[in-house]
Amino acid sequence: MQVLLKRLVGAAVLTGQVILYSTFAMGNALAQEESEARLEEIVVTASRRAESIQDSSLIIEAFDNEKIFQKGLTTPVGLTTAVPSLQIGMAGPQLQMYIRGVGSPNATVVGSPAIALSKDGSYLARTQSLHPSFFDLERIEVLKGPQGTLYGRNATGGAINLITKAPVLGEFGGYGALDFGNFSKKQIEGAVNLPVGDEFATRVSFFGIDRAGYMSDGTMDDEHWALRVQTLWEPNDRVSWTLQGQYADYRGRGLGGFSFAGAADPWQAMFPAGNAVILANVFGNGQAFPDFAFPFITDAEDLGPAPTPPFPPGTSFFSGVDLIEDNAFQEMQIWDISSTLIVDMDFATLTVVPSYQEVESTFRNTPGPRFGILDPLNGGAPETSEAATLEVRLSNETDKFDWVAGIYIFDEDQFGPTRVDQGPVQNLFVDNSFETEAFGVFAETVYSFNDTTRLITGVRYSDDEITKPDFRRWSISEALNCPPTAPNRQVVNGVAACLVSGPNTDTVSFDSFDWKVALEYDLSPDNMVFFTASTGYKAGGFPAVVAQAFEPEELDAYEIGFRNLFLDGRLQLNGDIFYWDYTDRQENVVGADDLGIIGQSVVNAGSTTIQGFGFDMLFAATDQDLIRFGAEFLDAEYDTFTFTQGAPFTPPSVTCPTSPTGVTLMLPPPFGPTPELLIDCSGFEATRSPRWTANVEYTHTFVLEGGATLAANVNGSYKDETWLTALFLEQQRVPDLMLWNASLTYRPSDERFTVVAYVDNIDEDASFTSGLNHTQIYQLVGLSPTLPRTYGLRVRYDF
Repeated sequence: MQVLLKRLVGAAVLTGQVILYSTFAMGNALAQEESEARLEEIVVTASRRAESIQDSSLIIEAFDNEKIFQKGLTTPVGLTTAVPSLQIGMAGPQLQMYIRGVGSPNATVVGSPAIALSKDGSYLARTQSLHPSFFDLERIEVLKGPQGTLYGRNATGGAINLITKAPVLGEFGGYGALDFGNFSKKQIEGAVNLPVGDEFATRVSFFGIDRAGYMSDGTMDDEHWALRVQTLWEPNDRVSWTLQGQYADYRGRGLGGFSFAGAADPWQAMFPAGNAVILANVFGNGQAFPDFAFPFITDAEDLGPAPTPPFPPGTSFFSGVDLIEDNAFQEMQIWDISSTLIVDMDFATLTVVPSYQEVESTFRNTPGPRFGILDPLNGGAPETSEAATLEVRLSNETDKFDWVAGIYIFDEDQFGPTRVDQGPVQNLFVDNSFETEAFGVFAETVYSFNDTTRLITGVRYSDDEITKPDFRRWSISEALNCPPTAPNRQVVNGVAACLVSGPNTDTVSFDSFDWKVALEYDLSPDNMVFFTASTGYKAGGFPAVVAQAFEPEELDAYEIGFRNLFLDGRLQLNGDIFYWDYTDRQENVVGADDLGIIGQSVVNAGSTTIQGFGFDMLFAATDQDLIRFGAEFLDAEYDTFTFTQGAPFTPPSVTCPTSPTGVTLMLPPPFGPTPELLIDCSGFEATRSPRWTANVEYTHTFVLEGGATLAANVNGSYKDETWLTALFLEQQRVPDLMLWNASLTYRPSDERFTVVAYVDNIDEDASFTSGLNHTQIYQLVGLSPTLPRTYGLRVRYDF
């Protein structure tokens, strides 16, 4: 620990010297200029108390309502160009989210994020709930690093908080906005605030979008609408009660994918582009099932020439019958209701935040295998998640001592029917149900020794129990392991299937004690340095296959940072240096489960070291010129990461060194007895961990006749190359990317109208935000690209 602290302090001193020298040199050069420009203060509530970012030791970035509209941040994915080191990609309706290389790769409904998500203080159990909430927002807060004390479980990587526009007493107002762009984009949103007497107000907000898909097959579209209603009651200055409800509906085709190995155009859909990969690696090499292996299949001619048995090691067995067809769709309904009661009790403030959320989704997409969330044995029944949360807090603030303490209760019932259809080789249905009960008790204090020095301490105890009840795994006829003569074959609601496993019930329990210590010191009213040590915890659980439960992951973080305002508040310079020790990181790999069936599973990477630094500069050079530059450096490496895999799938499924374990796996036909191999990926760069990320932004505001303004903005974001999945194939190494965007924003003197003309991704470069491996053809990797060049016009009227 002493060596670590010496390194951190030394690096901080060196960085500070360079920054201070550059800053004062800039100050001398600008000393003769006269300007009234001063940066606006941003107040955040991420620490459960209101404070300026410049007074906080949290590693946080925030965006207010004006910046959200100017940037067009209507989806979580849009945040990736605004926040260095934040990566968000789509994996079906789910989000894969990473901050500084920490996140969750899970692309199934059973996975939980490693980034805590909340809306107005209510934890969002499913990542699907975040997407339709990006409208009528007061602020977005992005916290980097473990938030184990105040946010608790599943916050190893950080937190994303959405704070909606709240009702206002005694005021009538609102806004309406339209956005028209290419890909037939039509977007509308608005809100109205309605006062009812002196004690009551209601705010109604609406959002809707219809945009064609930007993949060649029409996928990656956006067709959804959402409605939010909030009420506020303040009978006196001691009681405030807010009630909120929101409903969202999704349609369209949903997620699509690009085959890195099969097409040059990033927005050429995997199908039929993936056919080239299939032909080269399966049909062209004679790697397909012989027709005698499943005589009940009538279209054996599509399976290609059969190799001569016994099949050679490394053979990829595959039937392309269902993989190639175009079948993507999504249907999803999301609704939630939450309440916030605040009561001033003199000695403390009581805050009670209950919520209930429900997600119902059915989808089928095509990156990797033909994959879907629906129950074929019950008429296509959808996935459902029903989650209830309750947080009760007491808090108080004085000149010397601030404190907050509370309890947290979480309960979720989830049904996740998972369907993978790869023709005869693998046509399975997994009947997943999960019941999660979690409890936490926490406290955090801020003690001011004097006007310049503060000590922050926090603790939290978390307890999780996860049950996988009545689990069943089916093979749908006419799969290879479910021929008409199979003894376990049965007909369920008119569908012929073989019960491969179950029913059985398993339960696992985890607990964790997390803590935080931070020391803040003010060098002056505008300059602060701080040191933070904290921990985070993400619960373990069960994969969506027949396999052992995976363990929780834990992260110990040490950070030294600074907050600075120079040049009379015109120059803001913030940054930090960090060292993170990451234990039992949860990763997705492809391999045989306990039944020998190949699929995606979750394993724990033993230990990972993540270290680096980040800084952010905001400079009001004049009244009309604003410059921003932020960058982060990340060095993330697996110290230990091993897992096992069946020999027929290695190589080419991984590039890590392999060695035999001496164990023989009994895989189902046609594989049979198979040697097990130990895969050792220790020393590899961690997934989703680009070494350099940065963004830059310049805005010049022209003052027109009559007081109107025209703001010209150009901004760019850079992301270094990185691995998307943990099998480390060449197709999973995403190249570096530089994106450039530009906009013109016009406002008349009364500032009621706002008109924004924009173009994003000017050079039309591709950024890949998520990736899925095919479980049988490892060269076939489905990547999800971000938007190509988009342009349009946003108009807003405030009243």
